[in-house]
Amino acid sequence: MIMAANTTRTLSPAKVNLSLKIVSKRSDGYHNLVSVVDIISLCDVVHVTEYTGDEIVLGDNRGQLPKGPGNTIFRAIRLLKERYKVRRSVEVFIEKNIPICGGLGGGSSNAATVLKELARLWALPAETGDLLDIGRQIGADVPLFIHGRSCVMRGIGDRISPVELPSLWYVLVYPGVGLSTAEIYKGLGIVLTKDENEGKFVGNLSAAKDIADIMENDLERVAFLRCPNIQTIKERLLDVGALGSLMSGSGSTVFGVFEQEAAAQEAFKGVSDLGSVFIAKSMGGRDGDHRCKDLPGQ
Repeated sequence: MIMAANTTRTLSPAKVNLSLKIVSKRSDGYHNLVSVVDIISLCDVVHVTEYTGDEIVLGDNRGQLPKGPGNTIFRAIRLLKERYKVRRSVEVFIEKNIPICGGLGGGSSNAATVLKELARLWALPAETGDLLDIGRQIGADVPLFIHGRSCVMRGIGDRISPVELPSLWYVLVYPGVGLSTAEIYKGLGIVLTKDENEGKFVGNLSAAKDIADIMENDLERVAFLRCPNIQTIKERLLDVGALGSLMSGSGSTVFGVFEQEAAAQEAFKGVSDLGSVFIAKSMGGRDGDHRCKDLPGQ
């Protein structure tokens, strides 16, 4: 990685889907959905270096991310440079903490973080709406992370509405097997929810028990077939005291919801044999402090 005086370091948070309902399949092959999403304090670290030239260079500490257009960060930088006619080289290096292909939105978060950081570094006349326009061209979860707060996502994830959520603690378990979002949706086969207003989350979400009541993910039944351990993890999290347990996004990470840090810490011990385990806190809710933190398991 090329280091320079103008290298910046920014934290890039994960998300959890507290509810995910599939509404319909679109003619373009994507699915319309409705999902309640919280931003959490499990974060990647994004290093951005700009220098003379016109290159885009990508790297990560695991050596697992693609280097070219197959990477959401690459596409984000290219679109931003084209839109604002910027000719500068950029190197991005990611310290990955968020599991890859784990349903926590790490790649989309990285892309959104880089967009916002470069807009700042280059002093671009880019409002949030402009970055959202770019984000919609990159990936379904990128607008969520540009928004950066708890929200309800609709459409393919491109329609964002703010939502007030209580401050929560999460214990997350990644079973060591990543799942392909495309393959999970392909296996869905049928429309599971007829109306985007059928989701139970339209009511009050002021307490942790309200969150537990809405926790449902239409993609779980497909993911269970590909990774049976997901069901085992869900059951164990409930056994160790979670108010509710759910797979996030298209999997494979499973999380349990807790009101208090002490309960989450105790549950952490009870699931430590099931995979990579993390503790995280709400960042996007009403009481969230909107900062990534160093917590057990990170």
